[in-house]
Amino acid sequence: MKENPLRILVVDDDEEDFLILRDLLADFPQGRFQLDWVGTLEEGIAGLRRNEHDVFLVDYHLGPDNGMDLVRLAVAEKSAHRPVIMLTGQGNPEVDREALAAGASDYLVKGSIDAEKLARSLRYAAERARQIAQIEDGKRRYRLLFELNPFPTWVFDVATLRFVAVNDAMVANYGYTREELLRMTITDIREPEEAARLREFLARWDDNSGNAGVWRHRRKDGSLLWADITTHSIELDGKRCRMVIAHDITRQRAAQERLLLLQRAVESSMNGIVIADAQAPDMPIIYVNPSFERMTGYTAEQALGRNCRFLQGEERNQPELENLRRALRDASDCNVMLRNFRSDGELFWNHLFISPVRDEAGKLTHFVGIQNDLTERRQVEAELAYAANHDPVTGLPRFPILEAALGDLLDDEAAEVSLLFIDLDHFHAINESMGHVIGDEALRIIAGRMSDVLGGPGYLARFAGDEFVAVVPHGTHEQVLGTAGALRATIAQPIGGDGYKLFLTASVGIARSPEHGTSGMDLLRRAEAAMTRAKGQGRDGVCEFSAAQMQELEDRLVLGSRLREAITRNELELNYQPQLDAADHRVTGFEALVRWNSPELGRVPPGRFIPIAEALGLMPEVGMWVLDEACRQLRAWLDQGFGGFTVAVNFSAQQLQRPDIAGLVAAALSRHGVPGHMLEIELTESSLMENVERVQVRLAELKALGVSLSLDDFGTGYSSLAYLKQFSLDKLKIDRSFVKDLPENSADSAIARTIVAVGHELKMVVAAEGVETGEQAVFLRQIGCDELQGYHFGRPAAAADVAGMLPRA
Repeated sequence: MKENPLRILVVDDDEEDFLILRDLLADFPQGRFQLDWVGTLEEGIAGLRRNEHDVFLVDYHLGPDNGMDLVRLAVAEKSAHRPVIMLTGQGNPEVDREALAAGASDYLVKGSIDAEKLARSLRYAAERARQIAQIEDGKRRYRLLFELNPFPTWVFDVATLRFVAVNDAMVANYGYTREELLRMTITDIREPEEAARLREFLARWDDNSGNAGVWRHRRKDGSLLWADITTHSIELDGKRCRMVIAHDITRQRAAQERLLLLQRAVESSMNGIVIADAQAPDMPIIYVNPSFERMTGYTAEQALGRNCRFLQGEERNQPELENLRRALRDASDCNVMLRNFRSDGELFWNHLFISPVRDEAGKLTHFVGIQNDLTERRQVEAELAYAANHDPVTGLPRFPILEAALGDLLDDEAAEVSLLFIDLDHFHAINESMGHVIGDEALRIIAGRMSDVLGGPGYLARFAGDEFVAVVPHGTHEQVLGTAGALRATIAQPIGGDGYKLFLTASVGIARSPEHGTSGMDLLRRAEAAMTRAKGQGRDGVCEFSAAQMQELEDRLVLGSRLREAITRNELELNYQPQLDAADHRVTGFEALVRWNSPELGRVPPGRFIPIAEALGLMPEVGMWVLDEACRQLRAWLDQGFGGFTVAVNFSAQQLQRPDIAGLVAAALSRHGVPGHMLEIELTESSLMENVERVQVRLAELKALGVSLSLDDFGTGYSSLAYLKQFSLDKLKIDRSFVKDLPENSADSAIARTIVAVGHELKMVVAAEGVETGEQAVFLRQIGCDELQGYHFGRPAAAADVAGMLPRA
């Protein structure tokens, strides 16, 4: 094939020089040359930019211009593959160096050029330009394939496994800098077990090329990267290497794993899952999971292609179906409870959740339904509801059920409805002596008897323990009394069993609507109050609620609600009554007595609010306020220089039973800096009798604090010497009921002498309260009483008013 001529552009301001060059090349036998000529630098630049020639011969002097500028322009415009040969009239080493430094391919002197030298220089320059062009093209291809590859790409040495080259995508994706990667091996981006697998793989792979599978890599931050690897063998700088292209499939892998996990979750779910096609007519089922098949009894083949309504059987008018239909119309979420039927016709309760599924454009495509079989749960709930509303021993409804029925009766304002509160007398003795099995059997028999009297169990409920509540609707006063009597009579019938016979009685309280209340709770409270009154009158009787009881209950409700707020509103205050030595009338202490000054009710007497506080369980709160306030006042008196006396505070039975009572007393003493021996705690006989063993522990804990203990109102309660000697008491107080008729009453005189003798024998101080006359004081001193307290020496007064009686320390 004939070789194409070499195209040459001569840039010379002397056309004659161009002709000489053309003639030289025309006579040269080895190849053809095509020469063109321009005479100025501007024309040479234009010819360079047209890129139509293979070599440029440029004269160093182009009139006023310098041909060196064309050389520099060729290099600056990245046209080095278009070689420029400098021509000059005379040889000049300085010009030679300048030309080569500027990028010229060669330097020729016009006078010394022959045809062979010129042809050789031209062909050398053209060949060198071609090689440079090939190299640059290779560099461009390499850059496109390696450097600019969007996938992480690297080259590693097969012998050492070290990275030889890495591209920008690998630096960005793996988090290492280029310098760090070039100091690492390909095992450093893998976990140890993966690195071992890699070495085994490379030993088998040898020089193969192509896809090498999916590998698990680690980024610099430790995060996992899944890479689909393609590799090729290459030789680089005489070394056997491999180029690797890694396609990061981490997201796809995660998506596949999530999809697989979701599929497994759906298949193994305990809930029935069904998918319906929302675009097809009648929304046919296109998928059901195994739990659907187990739950419904229908196989997937029997269910696919059908609308879910086939599970409803003939039950097409269920109330919640409208909610389901609305959700399907509106393409919204909903959950409904439906009666569905299994393939064998058995009913099951299906708690169905449905949700719409939309595509990327937001178009509805499917509905997903989640089924929960709540049949067993509904049965358990029904059983629990029955158990919650009915007494397990008697089978009677609990009071809230009866209260609802009572409320319906009371909705008629003109109706006369009576409520009976029935309490079995001394029934606890049966449980204690004969056991709960016989006691429960007795309750069942009595419940059945009372139901018969009332015409069925509909108006009878077990309230608590041995207490029952009955409703008598629309009965006259006489009829209600007759019913109450009949109930007492049927309860009184003997109950016989294997080796035993029980004889029971009952106390019955009656409250009527509307005169005693118009709500179920009003009638209940008042009937219970009447029952309590019946017990107080000797038991085994019937008592109707009275106006006096009405006032007592109302008083309790009003005072109780306000008493709860009295402490926080600072309505309570302490008065102090002096206690004196019986011999010299020296003040030995004071008793702190709580008073209530209500803004709404005025001064409420202790005898009125203390019983209510005890009944409502408020005494621990009131008692702790008294203790704290007494300690605070003691501290104030100590700071004023007073001392040598005690302050007594009263503790209720409720306070004494608290497991932390000693800790609370210790905290009050510590909080105010009061020594324990200045505090006296007064207790009643009844409080000591509630759980004697526990009380002994509490008293020992209090004594350990240094406080003294006194027994108030001695002689009015149990007055058991057997119990008295078990308690660590310091003082006995003779009740005012034995003091008021002294010294005239001989019986009271004898009792007083006895109490003094008992107290002294037990090493206790004996005090008398309620001393109102000088004669009483003299008599009590004469019989050996140690301390006296009463109006004769001073009434209870505010702290400021008793300051003049305080002894100095």
